[in-house]
Amino acid sequence: MKFANKNHPRILCRTALLSATAAFALLFAPTSGAAAGANLPQDDVRANLAPETGAERTGLRAHQDNTRCVTQAETTTGYSRLVTRGESSAAQGKAVPAGHSLSRVMHAWPVAQEDGGATLLFSDSPEYATQDGVLYRDVVQGAARVLYYHVNQMDAPKKVAVVLENVGAGTSMVTISRSGAGRPSPHYLDVGKETQALYFDTQKSRRFYMNKGEVRVLDDAMEQTVLAPGDLVYGTYDFTTTQEMRVSVVIYPATMTAPVFLKHASVLPADELHLRGTFAKADRTLRAQRAYDPAADGIVYVLLADNESDRYRTGIDATDGSRVLNYGNYGILYHLELPVQGRSRTQFYLSPFGGTYAGAMRVQVRSGQQQLLLTPPDRTYFGEGSDEMTEASGIERARSSGLGILMDRMELADIGSYNANSTPSFLFSPPGASNLPAALIMMPMDKK
Repeated sequence: MKFANKNHPRILCRTALLSATAAFALLFAPTSGAAAGANLPQDDVRANLAPETGAERTGLRAHQDNTRCVTQAETTTGYSRLVTRGESSAAQGKAVPAGHSLSRVMHAWPVAQEDGGATLLFSDSPEYATQDGVLYRDVVQGAARVLYYHVNQMDAPKKVAVVLENVGAGTSMVTISRSGAGRPSPHYLDVGKETQALYFDTQKSRRFYMNKGEVRVLDDAMEQTVLAPGDLVYGTYDFTTTQEMRVSVVIYPATMTAPVFLKHASVLPADELHLRGTFAKADRTLRAQRAYDPAADGIVYVLLADNESDRYRTGIDATDGSRVLNYGNYGILYHLELPVQGRSRTQFYLSPFGGTYAGAMRVQVRSGQQQLLLTPPDRTYFGEGSDEMTEASGIERARSSGLGILMDRMELADIGSYNANSTPSFLFSPPGASNLPAALIMMPMDKK
């Protein structure tokens, strides 16, 4: 079953689960795009935003281009920025004749896929929690990742925590290698952007030990984080254990502690979308089959989380044994290995094809230098309207041929330009509260 964000408002991150045909149809239609606007006060912006999507409550469209929750300047001094196709040409002083399109043909770039790594525990059902209880539970050992995404749909303050129970034969060492948990808020895109920025930012590992039978929260900060009614909480943690560990995601009264609550808590039934489960090998490597040469290869793209070229992962809901599909591949960590060659520099962009999008990535080059990249970098979200479909002849032929069109009004998050010595590799994961699919685009760097 496939979902559209307008018809299924409860789906995690408002995912537009597009077929490849629809995704390519989208490429043939101009999407809304604007460069970053004036720096408006954050409170003035949020007052006009709807809580679920961050879209304006009224017709104040100027505000949507100026939302600023997490921006590149507040997090890092990187080079990521938001541009439109038209802005790129304008920067070179090229005049665009009236009625002339700046569209360009794009070709799908061939990549090989390999899955491995940690086991994902994905907790997003029920997404809107209407009672206290266990949201998801399973037993893991070794490398694991837990992603939780839940809204407090009750009338009282609540907390959401990941609780560990050492069910192994002895003392367990637990190491948290990477984590990100945004502040709870009714502004979902803000939470999604902040969580990803924290997850992909530089951080040190944390370690603690648990005796056999011991129960504790994965992160002490969870016990201090309170969700007001209507708030979303979203977090992702990568960790390893040396003993079997029962992991429970729970929602419980703000006046209690998670271990005490867990003693008498029962598992809540999943909602109709059933977005929860355990997924083995939750790291996906997409490796280019050959190096990209900007002088010879033109404009190319790699489509992410479209369920056609990049299939969704299947898993098991450990609470009832049912087989589940991870619509959107949330919690899957992508390793994108896209080497370049030739004398010219290659420009990389990320562009949303499914609608409103707010996330982050990380890049590493051959020298070992790493960089946090916000997508988009200078406002909370971009890509609104990119999920609008149009009927166009040749869509089926284009799809089967791996073709798309780069339109002049497509929004592109600049994620850097690289030469042949850089060998860039990116870390990416579908962000909570955003729409999919997205595309990583490579093209010759404009000569200024």
